[in-house]
Amino acid sequence: MQPLIHVIATTFDGTRAAVVAAIPLARGSGARLVLLVPRVVSYATDLENPGEASAVFTERYERLVRELGGAADVQMCLCRTIDDLIAKLAAARSCVVVGGPVGRWLTSPEERFAGRLTRAGCSVVFAASGENATQRRVAASAEVAVG
Repeated sequence: MQPLIHVIATTFDGTRAAVVAAIPLARGSGARLVLLVPRVVSYATDLENPGEASAVFTERYERLVRELGGAADVQMCLCRTIDDLIAKLAAARSCVVVGGPVGRWLTSPEERFAGRLTRAGCSVVFAASGENATQRRVAASAEVAVG
């Protein structure tokens, strides 16, 4: 059975950084590249039928992978919680590539997700896409003094 490398779609920049890192990793190890596009859905949604929206999402990601010179199976992954996705990836025993910004003082959500995957037993590669500009960088006590 051919080994797998899973790339998890996050933000556009994060996904791009992850694909850039995963393409040579897959080529070098002879692994098949799978780009998972997670969608957390309500219990009212059928997990087996992603609907027409999945085609739009997968085409966008397939184009990104091709533009970067790679080939990947793009799959929509419907799940109830992020824990479901982590359990699925841990069971697959594959390498997982996650991309996203890196925090300076606080870790980014993507870094925290990569940490959760590692704690679940996954082999994880984190691809930095830049600095985390969305989170507060000033400690609360300093903010009060400055404000």
